[in-house]
Amino acid sequence: MKKAVKWVIAKGGKPFLTDSSTLYHGSRSNGIDHINLAVENGFSYATMGAPIVIADGVRSRDYVKVEVGLKHFKTVKYGSAVHHADSLICISHFKGHLATGFGGTLKNLGMGLGSRSAKQMMHAVVKPEYKDRDLCTGCARCVEICFASAIKIASKKASFDHLKCIGCGECISICPERALRLLWNESPANLCEKIVETAFGVLKNKKGRAVFFNFVIDVTPDCDCLNWSDNPIVPNVGILGSVDPVAVEQAALDMVNAQPPLPESEVDPGVGPGQDKFKAIRPGIDGDVQISYAEELGMGSRRYEIVNLDEADDR
Repeated sequence: MKKAVKWVIAKGGKPFLTDSSTLYHGSRSNGIDHINLAVENGFSYATMGAPIVIADGVRSRDYVKVEVGLKHFKTVKYGSAVHHADSLICISHFKGHLATGFGGTLKNLGMGLGSRSAKQMMHAVVKPEYKDRDLCTGCARCVEICFASAIKIASKKASFDHLKCIGCGECISICPERALRLLWNESPANLCEKIVETAFGVLKNKKGRAVFFNFVIDVTPDCDCLNWSDNPIVPNVGILGSVDPVAVEQAALDMVNAQPPLPESEVDPGVGPGQDKFKAIRPGIDGDVQISYAEELGMGSRRYEIVNLDEADDR
């Protein structure tokens, strides 16, 4: 990351490090805790030479809505700091994921930069419901934020009209008491497609002004957001870079699958080179949907050429 910052500065740019708030409650669910956690993990102005700007603001309300007109979403919502930036360098750790099979560039763009309410819409067909009605204080923040006027306060509690609800997820993400239930009921295939549609929106105003890197090292079976980890499933491959997000994702997947499984990893030793390592871990999930759908939307091509920079002096 620091090398990327130095490169941008050398070219006359003004880089900043960014991310957006998580849907689940934790140390990345608001802008302040998020920055504090980044600093604790070594990402600060002093160490990186660039400031941290949380893309969707302090409470994930600082987002833009971009029209995409696609199968699942007509509009997508993502952090305004990314939208208004001139260019984008997307640096992703390629690894497994319990709901999408694997996560790399496309997931980092879509789920990673979507607002909290957008994340809820990606994860579920949203109709708000209480996790614990007693937690509701009747503060009316959800009423103020509801675009469809589907919420009112009755007997000092929020009441929801599901017939009016448009499923935007804003009320779930804004509740300060966490009284509403986070929903995770979307199918893996639809989740993958929704992530890609959000990534499509993120890149809509960045044509020719974005580059993508997949770090195919320490390829763990689960996502980095979990509070545990496991042994890598294959040997380290290296760092892949491209101006095509589809190509860099396909190349990362192909190169992982070309490796033998590491011993004492979650991949069965019988799953040899050329076989899909992520499907071997989660047979019911086809992460390839991310790549095929992105190509279908014209975001790039699955065809690619590998250029080894260690061997290509002039390229």
